[in-house]
Amino acid sequence: MKGDILVIAEHRNAVLDNITWELIGKGRSLADQWGTRLAVLVVGSELDALVDNLKSSGVDLVIPVQHSLLKDYNAELYTTATAQVCRDFNPALVLMGYTYLGMEIGPAVAVRLGGTMVSNCCELEAEGDHLVVIRSVFGGTLQVKTRLVGAQPDMLSIVKGALPRDTPAARDAVVEFPAIDFDEKRLRSRILEILAIDTGGIDITKAKILVSAGRGIGGPDKIQLLRDLADALGGELACSRPVADMCWLPAAHQVGISASTVTPDVYIACGISGASQHIAAMRDSGRIIAINKDPNAPIFRVAHYGIVGDVLEVIPALIEQAKS
Repeated sequence: MKGDILVIAEHRNAVLDNITWELIGKGRSLADQWGTRLAVLVVGSELDALVDNLKSSGVDLVIPVQHSLLKDYNAELYTTATAQVCRDFNPALVLMGYTYLGMEIGPAVAVRLGGTMVSNCCELEAEGDHLVVIRSVFGGTLQVKTRLVGAQPDMLSIVKGALPRDTPAARDAVVEFPAIDFDEKRLRSRILEILAIDTGGIDITKAKILVSAGRGIGGPDKIQLLRDLADALGGELACSRPVADMCWLPAAHQVGISASTVTPDVYIACGISGASQHIAAMRDSGRIIAINKDPNAPIFRVAHYGIVGDVLEVIPALIEQAKS
């Protein structure tokens, strides 16, 4: 595989997403191991501040694609920009987040370039000249280890939070502005409006304490018990995706890479097995307390404290202790 590496940066409101820093850290490690260059692509408008930030992030090359049409995310335009940069830079490996952006443009770019696309990866490591990736399947109950030997570029989407946020030594990166012409008349889609989701005033991303419900609590009638614990601790209710999908709690409470990423001081996971998408969105919490009957539940791998037991027996004891 020995070839240059390209990271696709993500940003919102002029702030780089954490997944960008995670990918840069891993990309730098691989580039140093293979003796290749690491570049980062950032797409949008008014990118000066982001470019200045990325120049000292440890990459060799920053590639900004800046245009007024890119002010709002548009998958069609982002795909065009990314594919063109990949043709010019010719990377062997492209790293992006397993996010809405990565899910939407990754496969499209891979098709245009005739490369391979592997999504939902949680680990990657070099084995000689080849790259080995690990991805979760069947809701995180199994993991598949894959050695990449197909057509290049190899495009990988990585679960947010799955990689450590390493900080490479700063270096003075070169900045290259590619010449990409966007023809507005040929656009098949346009952004008319960006609508904010009505959360009913709930913002779990700002909570210091979260009590999170999983399918293992047994049913919607048990939600009140968890709410009592959250109230006793001065926290908020959260949940895993199955709980939101079954409408036990509104979607505004969901923790996951397709919902909200949270970093509370305390995260109490109640009856949550720990699918990779959920863990990626809460693993940076200050203290993780897991309660589950299954001693082999993946959630225990990231928990600071674990209680193997029935949540319906453990939570009342916690409520009593919190009120005392």
